[in-house]
Amino acid sequence: MEQNEKIVDDYELRPLKPDYDVDEVAARFKRLYTALIYDSMEALGIKGHAMKGGISPLTYDMQVAGPAFTTRRCTTPITDPHIHNIRLGQMKSMCHGCVYVSDVQGNENCGQFGEITATAMRAAGCVGAVIDGSTRDSNYLINMGFPTFVRWRSPVEGYGRSMTVDYMIPIYVNGVDGMLRVDPGDYVFGDFDGVVFVPRDMIFPVLEQAEKWFESEKLSRQAMADGMDPFEVYNKFGRFWGGLS
Repeated sequence: MEQNEKIVDDYELRPLKPDYDVDEVAARFKRLYTALIYDSMEALGIKGHAMKGGISPLTYDMQVAGPAFTTRRCTTPITDPHIHNIRLGQMKSMCHGCVYVSDVQGNENCGQFGEITATAMRAAGCVGAVIDGSTRDSNYLINMGFPTFVRWRSPVEGYGRSMTVDYMIPIYVNGVDGMLRVDPGDYVFGDFDGVVFVPRDMIFPVLEQAEKWFESEKLSRQAMADGMDPFEVYNKFGRFWGGLS
């Protein structure tokens, strides 16, 4: 493509349309933490819905919460402009409060997400990103306060090495028990411990279970701090809260 040649937006609209108040639900999740959400899922029979260790935010205090806007990349030297600009065309399908989730197909030769992309996605309603790979422009992402979760960092440009090839489709990310399927609209929640995914049809059962435990946790934590015998705490509250099973 010549530098002055105009690009055309003829990309398919695949809107993400949550049927709940995304701001309210995100605020509820952000009162909690990933370990508690993971435990709640397991209690409801949802196993292994956490990303493999090594995924982390750019700063320890970043949280991300919202419905997943899924994308798939592939490693390729091709620089076809129409494929390359899927990265732009997908944004019109984003919704307020969504989280960009990128399956990079194991690519390790470049950074797959950066500050300019984050700026455009934020304007489209996106509130954070989970990249099962790398980012660049990390300081800019930190300074703009855009919650970004990655496995490593790279200064290398992705063009000619890796590009987005599809969006709003089921993807796989590296999970604790192998490849973990993520569907558009599944709920993404991440903090300093990692990232979990709640199936979209189980968002509220999982959230309500976690909220109940969160309130009980306060009581058991105080009882332990006050010197109550651990066996009494367990018998009264059913488990040791705050990360002790």
